Amino acid sequence: MIATLGGPTLKGTIETLNRGSVVPAEILICIPLPEASRDIGFGFSNVRILQTMVRGQVAQRVEGFKHAEGPFVMQLDDDILLDHECVANLQATLQRFPGAAVAPNLLELESRESVYRIRHGDGLPRRIYNWLMNGKEGYREGTILKSGSPIGIVPEGCADGPLDVEWLAGGCVMHHKANLVLENYFPFGGKAYCEDMIHSHLLVRKGVRLLIEPRASCCLEVSPPLRRPPAAFLRETYRDFVVRRYYMKLSRRAAGRMYLYYFLLLFRYGYLWIAGKLGGDPASPGETKSGPKRLSD
Repeated sequence: MIATLGGPTLKGTIETLNRGSVVPAEILICIPLPEASRDIGFGFSNVRILQTMVRGQVAQRVEGFKHAEGPFVMQLDDDILLDHECVANLQATLQRFPGAAVAPNLLELESRESVYRIRHGDGLPRRIYNWLMNGKEGYREGTILKSGSPIGIVPEGCADGPLDVEWLAGGCVMHHKANLVLENYFPFGGKAYCEDMIHSHLLVRKGVRLLIEPRASCCLEVSPPLRRPPAAFLRETYRDFVVRRYYMKLSRRAAGRMYLYYFLLLFRYGYLWIAGKLGGDPASPGETKSGPKRLSD
């Protein structure tokens, strides 16, 4: 099930789904009515177009959940390219764990490295930063830090079995149909910042176990926020802040470290802008801001 506005990357996503070892019985394309006139089926017999009266990634996705058929439902962004065995491995994991939702290993399209690989080293400045963000526990893969920063997991070298995590990136997740969240849980317009943390929180509250399957992989292009021009960076950072503050209240987390995170992010961006060095990796490695591009309204 793909929530989309019908952009140019959608065809590649559908093609990789249909080239996999397990081909979905139905690929449900959830698209708002004004964009539904676009030719987005691409001639595939298993593609069904669902015209929605709502607009926005989460709202469209929820409509898709309501109309999905079959015991397994996979939510997918329209810029994800799946490996040949991705769907098969995700499905096999859910068959083993009826009370779980599972996501694949996310890889950067060109390098085929995990989008969450740390490139900042482990020196004293990084250890101090990790302490500020998460106290004595420091940097912990697969968790949401005390600052509200979602940290991804690099499953290389891990056991063959699935890995328990505190959150799942929303770009590719497979669910048991019985466990779906069928309410629009994103009370904001525009780009769906932090929606995967909110969704993960609601799934855990329903008793769903969150897993990463290392044997399943998919690819996407990354877009580091520190490469954006100042106006776009400030606009997106503010929207991210508003939604993350909502998540912190929803999950009953203290917000002090979250405010410190945004202060340090703005400070670093300002320093790089003044020094003419804009570009490079996100301020905090492993966060979803460096991951899939989100559907915009």
